[in-house]
Amino acid sequence: MSIHRKRSCLSGLACVALVLGLARLGAAQAPAPGEPPPAYAPAPPAEPASIWPLVIESGGDEVIMYQPQLESLNGDVLAARAAVSVRKPGQQDPVFGVVWLESRVAIDRNARTVQILDANFTKAKFPDAQPGDQQALADAVRQRMADHPKTLSLDQLLAMLEVVNREQAADVKLDNTAPKIIFLDHPAVKVQYDGAPRLIKVEGSELLRVVNTPFFVVLDPASKTYFLKGATQWFAAADPLGPFQVNGAAPPAIAQLADQSGYKDPDQQTASAAARPNVQIITSTEPSELIWTDGPEEMGTIPGTDLLYVTNTDSDLFLQVGSQDLYLLLSGRWFTSHDRQGPWAYVPNDKLPPDFSRIPAGGPRGDVLAQVAGTPAAQDAVVDTYVPQTAAINRATAERPEVVYDGDPRFQPIEGTQCTYAVNSPFSVVGFGGRYYCCHNAVWYTCAAPVGPWDLCVAVPAEIYTIPPSCPIYPVRYCRVYGYTPEVVYCGYTPGYVGCFAYNGCVVYGTGFYYSPWFSPVHYYPRPFTFGFAARYEPYSGSWGFQIGSAWGGVSFVSFLGNGHDRLVPGGHWFGYGGYRPVYVRNDIRVANVVNRSRVIESRNIYERRTDVRRDLVVGRPAEGPRVVRPEPARVEVGHDVRNNVYADPEGNVHRKTLDGWENRQGNKWVPQGRAEPVREAPHEAPHAAGPGELERDFHARMTGRDRYENSPQPSRSEPAAHNEPSGRGSDTGKPPAGDKGERH
Repeated sequence: MSIHRKRSCLSGLACVALVLGLARLGAAQAPAPGEPPPAYAPAPPAEPASIWPLVIESGGDEVIMYQPQLESLNGDVLAARAAVSVRKPGQQDPVFGVVWLESRVAIDRNARTVQILDANFTKAKFPDAQPGDQQALADAVRQRMADHPKTLSLDQLLAMLEVVNREQAADVKLDNTAPKIIFLDHPAVKVQYDGAPRLIKVEGSELLRVVNTPFFVVLDPASKTYFLKGATQWFAAADPLGPFQVNGAAPPAIAQLADQSGYKDPDQQTASAAARPNVQIITSTEPSELIWTDGPEEMGTIPGTDLLYVTNTDSDLFLQVGSQDLYLLLSGRWFTSHDRQGPWAYVPNDKLPPDFSRIPAGGPRGDVLAQVAGTPAAQDAVVDTYVPQTAAINRATAERPEVVYDGDPRFQPIEGTQCTYAVNSPFSVVGFGGRYYCCHNAVWYTCAAPVGPWDLCVAVPAEIYTIPPSCPIYPVRYCRVYGYTPEVVYCGYTPGYVGCFAYNGCVVYGTGFYYSPWFSPVHYYPRPFTFGFAARYEPYSGSWGFQIGSAWGGVSFVSFLGNGHDRLVPGGHWFGYGGYRPVYVRNDIRVANVVNRSRVIESRNIYERRTDVRRDLVVGRPAEGPRVVRPEPARVEVGHDVRNNVYADPEGNVHRKTLDGWENRQGNKWVPQGRAEPVREAPHEAPHAAGPGELERDFHARMTGRDRYENSPQPSRSEPAAHNEPSGRGSDTGKPPAGDKGERH
């Protein structure tokens, strides 16, 4: 299965049924930054999704709504337009038109579901109707479609976003300077320090701990020896920068400290790691990446390309045969050089040699396609960065951050803005306009003083969303407040909050900037790293993985941080983005240790770690109290085969895709472009005839959504129970009934 198919394996044709919760008539507008967000009603109980087009008959009217076409997704507010038709009693032909809709949505990226919270018709147009009939037709659509709140699949929304061509101009100033790159032809482990090694005395002991590394490194002052633990072995050196040699055992006090600080060896070493008794240990005090091969380099071919790849390394290292240039992928960025000694130059993801886009998706190194602009895997990854993870935070039980500082709060101006940020705190605290704002675990707080008390924030100043990538708290720009009620605040974050940024048609990890940490005699506050830990994008989960000390155990440390936050050890991450909680040291042993830590994933959704989320308002469970049951309008079959091949253009005209091309609805009949009479409708597998540019893109989006859904593996999707349905319409799950291959694009 291709990466593109794997990434979208949970697709559902009815995802953009986002527009069907139309009972609420108040417009759901996404607030501009700095403006108070609107208040909203609670979410209705969730319903299964529907097959397109949706056919409803009630009160003698027959209303058909075709699959909506996405216009924008602004935070948690979706805007779309949809072609509709209305047939009144006694009419032979329906009247076609277009409706525009806005809907606030709650998105669960882990469950890959979208729940309607509010929706509104903003405009309707029926080109062939008399002026006096326009409002009656719009009312007919609104009334028939009103009582359909839905829980939906996320993947069709992603397919629609691909054709909207949204760009994120804010990410154009990332730093793409190549890190130091170290090549070795034998197994090795790199001990990464955040600058020169810093020692802090362990409370109640004479031992000194090196705090600015995720590795367990301790100085025994009595012997003037540094001890490092890796896998099941102890290593010793006279200098924290090495060279380290196998030592056999460590003093009992140091071994006890390792246990107390949360260090854990791999549960089981891989066979290849066990066969490597002499792994070299190197050290680095600057951002760097280690590329090691298990012996001399061995090359493999990539069919259909002029590329070779190094087979005996976990790194993504390629050779272009014609130019003899090397290409290396690091943290989503490509670098090239004529030899391993460098210099290495950055290559934008959309400027790679064409052969990179021809790498077979299911073949060796096929996962790099997510970092090759223009490929389906890259498009999926970019679109994924636009979709927020949302939550409703209970105002009555909201968690409050316990913001700490190393001494009195110290704030530093943020270049290019009127904001300041706290440099001597592990928390993201921003000062602006005489108030203070803290973004903690994807929720905004505010107060009048930097020490609190902190209250939930319902309006984030627009100036905060101008913080540049050169600032270490830049990711807070990707956390938003979408609205509030007296009971809850609606929040959300996109993958930029956890370090995944859309850039040059792909996604990259980190801003590329090196941020100086905060040091004092008793405290160390680390900042996010871009390079140093072999960050690699996993297309299937849309997340980033990291490795530390892999030569010691293969899976010694692998964490996926794309959509959220994984807590691998007590105390939090040492180098993570966004939801990470960096450990601050105060002459004790509470330092996060992730070396050789077996992978433990709690959740990739930051909000699932919080205790103040109103989950009944997010995932569709009813609130406490009796559930209000709405009568569902009767859904019926019309006398002919209704195909999902009718589209609306931005001007409100109605079009139909046919075997011979596009038709326009004019004078209550279909008029083909360049023809004098109507033509037959397209069958299921219609040729991709050329048509109006935006309509053609929407047509291909429907085809893509249908294909993704029909190829999705059943075990990977949580399928709602099917509703009873009139004969011929199939189940109400968004998937066509068995044997039905009609136009469900």
